[in-house]
Order: sequence, then C-alpha cells, then structure tokens
Amino acid sequence: MQNILERILTTLCSERLKNYWEDLHPVAFAIFDEKDVLIFNHPKCNGESYIKLAKTEQFHACTCILFEEVPTAIVDTTLYNSFEDIYSLLVHESFHVFQHLSGESRYPDEILGFNYPIDFNNIQLRVLERKRLFEAFVSTDQKEKQQKINEFIILRDKRTELFPDYVEYENSVETIEGPAFYVEYQALNDVSSNQENVISKYAEQLLDSNLSHINIRSSCYNSGLFICLLLDDISKDWKVEFIKSNLNLYQFFKNAFPYYTPVEINIPNTSEEVFQIINNAKTTKSIAFANFNKSEGIKLTVSGAVKLAGFDPMNITQFNKQALHHNFSSVKLINKDYFIKQPVCTTFENNFRDIQLIELFLNQPPIHMDNRIIIENIGEIEGTIISKEPNAIHIVV
Repeated sequence: MQNILERILTTLCSERLKNYWEDLHPVAFAIFDEKDVLIFNHPKCNGESYIKLAKTEQFHACTCILFEEVPTAIVDTTLYNSFEDIYSLLVHESFHVFQHLSGESRYPDEILGFNYPIDFNNIQLRVLERKRLFEAFVSTDQKEKQQKINEFIILRDKRTELFPDYVEYENSVETIEGPAFYVEYQALNDVSSNQENVISKYAEQLLDSNLSHINIRSSCYNSGLFICLLLDDISKDWKVEFIKSNLNLYQFFKNAFPYYTPVEINIPNTSEEVFQIINNAKTTKSIAFANFNKSEGIKLTVSGAVKLAGFDPMNITQFNKQALHHNFSSVKLINKDYFIKQPVCTTFENNFRDIQLIELFLNQPPIHMDNRIIIENIGEIEGTIISKEPNAIHIVV
C-alpha cells in the first residue's frame, strides 16, 4: 500500500477532480489493506497529509462510511492490482461523498432490486434498449445518433408502462451510480496509458446480456454511465443542473434531448436469446446457492427474532425467498447488532429485512455456556441450541 501512497497524494487533487465534474473537490477518504488504514483530508489528520491507523471492522469493501461522524470514501487496496484502478475507485467513492454533502435524496429502494422479476418481455425490451444506448454513443452521424437516442427513450418508456416499479428502481440506481461511474471512467481515462481499452471495458459490461440480467443493480451503473456520456453531447452545463434537479437521470436526459418523437418500434423476435438469458440467470443463481451449501465447516443455522441491519447491495444473489450475501452482512439479534464478515444465506417470507433464519459455516463449533453461545468471528449471543450434529447446529434466539 505504501507504494501507491505518493501517487495518490500527487494525483488526487482539486484541479483533476474539477475536470471530471464541476465543483467536485477532495473529500475525506481512506485506503486500507489487511492491517493498516491510511486516512486523508479528515479532521483527524490535524494538518498532516495523512495518518495511519490499525484496521478495524468499519473499514470493509469499497464504499462510503461515517468515520468519526465525517462522510469518508474508502477503498480496499487488496481488491485491485493497479494504481489506476485504486485511483478511479477513490474518485468514484469520493463522488458519493460529494452527493451526500450536496443533499442527494434520489436513492433507490433496494428491496425492489432484490425482488426484480426474471420476465421475458422485460428482458427482450431491455436487451434492445441497451444496444440502442450504446449505438447512440458510438454513432458519429448526428442524424443516426438522434434516431438511436429516440429509440432508446421509446423502449425505456415502454418498459416503464409494463414494469413501473422495477424500471423506477433502475432509474434510481442510474441516478446515483451512473454519475459515480462517469467520474470513475473520467479518472481512469485520465491516468490510463491505453484510453481505448478503458471505454471497451465499460461497453462490454453494458452489452453483456447474460451478466446484466444476473445482477440488475450493477448493470444500471453502466447504462447510467452511457446516459451521462450522451448528456455531454447534448448539454454543456448538465452536471451542475443535474445535481440541483429532482429528476432521476433518465428523466433529466429525456427532458434535455430536444428531438424526441414517439414512434412505433419493430421489436425483433429474439425468443431464443431471451430464453437463454433467463435460463442462464436461474442456473447461475442456483449454482451460487449450491456452492454455498457445499462450503466446508460446521453449518450454523440461527432462527427467531432476526432482522437484517446492514448489507452490501452489490454483492447479493437473491433467488425465490433466499438471499446469499457473498461478502458480509449485519444482523440484529435481540436488539444487538452483529457484523458477519463471511458469506451468509438468509431466508425470508415477505420482507427482505425480516429474516426467518440465517445460515453460515464455522471453522470451530460454538461454545455453549448456560443461555449464552459464543460464536467464532461473530461474538456472544443469547439463545437455545435446538439441534446439534457433528457438522450442523441450529440455534433459536
């Protein structure tokens, strides 16, 4: 981590950030590895360029946190191999802090995302819509570009009529994450030695029909990015206006496009492709749960008064009434929060946060003392063991 420190200090500066987005400026941020955390631009630095602290549970993943009541962007350097990737992710997460400080309120209802349907008509229109979005971006002919944008808008509006809640979820994710991906792209493009590869990376993510229907949330990052890139062609001052707007990114884009004309679009027969996408999505999700259930160790099941308190929406696989949290989750057991830094499967009935039971795998069996149970890497809980086998234990709280 020390080897990227000087490059970050010299590269992540006001002049560069303002080139990515008007009024964007350095905020409190941190980079960390397995042992140490380096914190920058934070009141705790007391005028120093940075300070080093021992890593705690609060520093996990790439996100934004409140560190000592200050919104702080954080990036896990162990997840990336290059300075360019770490730098662009710092800009991305710093933008989220900027959004927070700007009073952003257009955040998505994540529960809608977890219940997003695998529907034939939606997928058929969505695949075509994303193709039109990319074709509009790459077109160098102004008339053709306008036609492709027009078709993109018509397709998005048609989906909105059919699936209003779920398309609104996509619109909201694009609104928050699209601009963050946009500044990430600008930053990566700025420091990369091969700019052509940069846009290809994001284009592949936009157009991969299988991946974009396995994780709907992350797929909206890319569509949001390309909407932002098209806005660069349409409106000079769109960034300043958008931050102040109450509209979601798509509606802002539609309003900014002066040539919109509603017309009928011929939808090609892509049944074979769509059924393949549906089967692939279901198979991929089933495999994820099957692999989890094959994990080594002692399977711990906890049921009773359990609430989901925190989660990473980018790293969840949801299928039927189960959610597989791949990296971490936070649960509330009898009014006490527990942070679980490992894969966890939750089962729920109607509300994603109201958990019927959680399942995870332990390296060591829990220690039972009266009505207290001490669980490895989780802590002490109050509960009753209702079944116990050599490789499985069920606790009720």
